[in-house]
Amino acid sequence: MKIKDNKPLDSASHSVRRSQAVLQYGVGAMIDFPTQVLMTALPEEWKQVEIIHDERLEKLLDVTHFITPSDMGIPFVRFPRWYFCPKCRRFKPIEEWQKAYAQKMKRRGEIQDTYMLKRLVCSDDNQELVPARIVTVCEHGHIDDFPWVNWVHRQNKYGGEKDVCAAPSLLFRTGTSATSGLEGVEVECTSCGAKASLFGAFNPEIFAEIEKSSKFRTRFSCSGKHPWKNESEVCDKYPRAMQRGAASVYFPRVISSLVIPPYSSLLTAKVEESPVLRKLTNVIDDGIGDCENDFEREQFICKKIDKYTDELASDIYEAPEAVKAVLKRKLLLPKDEQPDDSELRYKAEEYKALTGKIMSDNYERDEFKREEIDVFLYHIKGIKSIALIHKVKEVTALLGFSRINPTHSMDPSDGVFVSVKRKETKFYPATVSRGEGIFLEFDKEKLREFFNKKEFIERAATLNTRYNESFYGRNNQREIDTEFLFIHTLAHLLIKELSFCCGYPTASIRERIYYGAAEDENMCGMLIYTTGGDAEGTLGGLVRQGYPDCLPGILKKAINRAKFCANDPVCSFSSGQGIETLNYAACHACALLPETCCEFNNVLLDRTVIVGNMDQSIKGFYSEVLFE
Repeated sequence: MKIKDNKPLDSASHSVRRSQAVLQYGVGAMIDFPTQVLMTALPEEWKQVEIIHDERLEKLLDVTHFITPSDMGIPFVRFPRWYFCPKCRRFKPIEEWQKAYAQKMKRRGEIQDTYMLKRLVCSDDNQELVPARIVTVCEHGHIDDFPWVNWVHRQNKYGGEKDVCAAPSLLFRTGTSATSGLEGVEVECTSCGAKASLFGAFNPEIFAEIEKSSKFRTRFSCSGKHPWKNESEVCDKYPRAMQRGAASVYFPRVISSLVIPPYSSLLTAKVEESPVLRKLTNVIDDGIGDCENDFEREQFICKKIDKYTDELASDIYEAPEAVKAVLKRKLLLPKDEQPDDSELRYKAEEYKALTGKIMSDNYERDEFKREEIDVFLYHIKGIKSIALIHKVKEVTALLGFSRINPTHSMDPSDGVFVSVKRKETKFYPATVSRGEGIFLEFDKEKLREFFNKKEFIERAATLNTRYNESFYGRNNQREIDTEFLFIHTLAHLLIKELSFCCGYPTASIRERIYYGAAEDENMCGMLIYTTGGDAEGTLGGLVRQGYPDCLPGILKKAINRAKFCANDPVCSFSSGQGIETLNYAACHACALLPETCCEFNNVLLDRTVIVGNMDQSIKGFYSEVLFE
């Protein structure tokens, strides 16, 4: 079902940043604007967009491109739909407020703002309407208004439950005392006199309990609504009442990817920007359905590539042979390299580019520019190679979301993950950012030799068990060993220290941990980088700190700063802290970062592996640095 009507909003009062519209305020999320609350609509309704390409990510997700909002904006739907007037306290759906407003304007002979786009006001009191602060959310991703009418009649305080009257008319009142809580928030039906407080409304089982105990056919089960796409479906769950601004109302499921050689070349960008490529892909999409097997599909695609190569080469002023090679790489999947959703395999390609095994041309207009520095100039123990990434492009796509609990799934059939697009749609919303970074590769054998001690092995084994039994681990299994803890914790310490001298705030610097075996790569490294939607991420401040005259001093300061924590000795000797006790010696005073920085939700950290503990009964990999 499509959104029925689109009306323009005032851009001054209804604007969000492009990246916000894709990520934290993405499809299915609510945004608090000055006069109303709106929900971002499905991407198929985004009419004015810009096209983004990331060839690796497109193949992984089986789409042809990504879209990002243009300056023309994106569509929203109104949700929640219940508003009350703070003066007269009347409480009703937006449609009824609009109807009363339109009738008043008609009587006055004034120009009607039927949808109340300029101001949401009570037609009698001329007061700004206030949206309901409570909604109902289902673990299957559905969301709806709180069942105000059913609630006030079922929970009637005086005389017991009532059947819903023929013409409910509600008033919304709040207590005068700040300590009254939900008992002081009352809803009253002036038609029949039913009155109920919101006491117990946030009990997760309340709706199931009152529906089963009601003598009337009052329905409290999930309505199955997806307001962001104007659709409903059958749902057998009972929803939960939540504050509309609660974090658990919306958990976006995003995936990010670095654009690496050869996909980052200027030639690839010119091919992707050509309208001839869109013409070619449309022709292939229209005809490939008639092919009966993989061989016929491959032959059909090759034939169309041959037909359009010269036209595309003329359009971008490049050699036809080079253009054909790019087209075959983009549109044909090699038989031995089918898409794999393995995070390790996907990151292994990036690791090869960061370590220089996939060479880049380093042309000024390429999206990836790498400079390798002789590691012997740094004199840093355990580091195998260092590369400065002067330019890097990151594409972050919104795949879907979940409600109540986060999910790592990408499969809508699991009942928790909700895809933001329809099954047949060949694009996802995404945002693109450009930046710079420092890549450190560690000598895994030296790390393993040092950490092959009983105290480290036991600590890592305990943390590994906790993680894989935790909520995060059940959805994303991985092997946790001491070498991983070392790299992850050191990344956090370096980010904290770099923020003091590189010109970027801590929240703008991020980590990307490469650890594990895949694609013939035994990965053991980290990329500390910053990206921005404009020039913010390419100012050069971070790369400058990666040269031999800066980085060793920064690392030494980070290590020495990590030795002491404001919460020591409690932090240093902790046997488990943080989310589900998934950290050892790591807290907000020493190693935790803003959530935008960390790939792993600020867990799997331990300063002990780097600097040892307070009494040095356990010595870390860099303990000797403290005494130089």
